[in-house]
Amino acid sequence: MRDRRPDTVIIPPHKYDLERLPFAKRLLELRPGECVWPINDGSPFLFCAAKTAGKYCQHHRSRAYAAHRITKREK
Repeated sequence: MRDRRPDTVIIPPHKYDLERLPFAKRLLELRPGECVWPINDGSPFLFCAAKTAGKYCQHHRSRAYAAHRITKREK
């Protein structure tokens, strides 16, 4: 993902993201209960769309929390 702000944490693509590309959806195509994690960096933006009970699927939720823990340790 592109770095838009100096304090932005860039989480590199993962093998899982590449596997999700054939099932990815644009933001307006997402339905409730689908993961909203962006899996590319534009033109058009595509989102994971895996089934979930929250905002992110289990895989992307764990990646988000891991990035948050790393950022907090650096401060």
